Amino acid sequence: MASPHVRSNGATGPRPQLPAFCRSRRPVVMVTASSIANLRLLVLLGLLFQLSTLLLVITGPVPPRLAPATVTSLSCFHPDPDPSSALNGPVTSSPILDR
Repeated sequence: MASPHVRSNGATGPRPQLPAFCRSRRPVVMVTASSIANLRLLVLLGLLFQLSTLLLVITGPVPPRLAPATVTSLSCFHPDPDPSSALNGPVTSSPILDR
């Protein structure tokens, strides 16, 4: 299929025009070392955020807080300990002989 701007008889006609955005000059953008350094810091900050998010996902959910234990009885300080308890029984110790 032939282009609509090319004539088959070889006659030269008007040349095709480029679109306006191709004909206009764009401003030149200067890239400086400080802008590259700022971009590098921004990328590192993004990577740090992604790493922290990944670590939070890997560790899993946080367990619920435990309710504080309330002391209802001070039985461990009772003057007459329960004799059935092994913890409240008399503590005896014997000297260790070196011989």
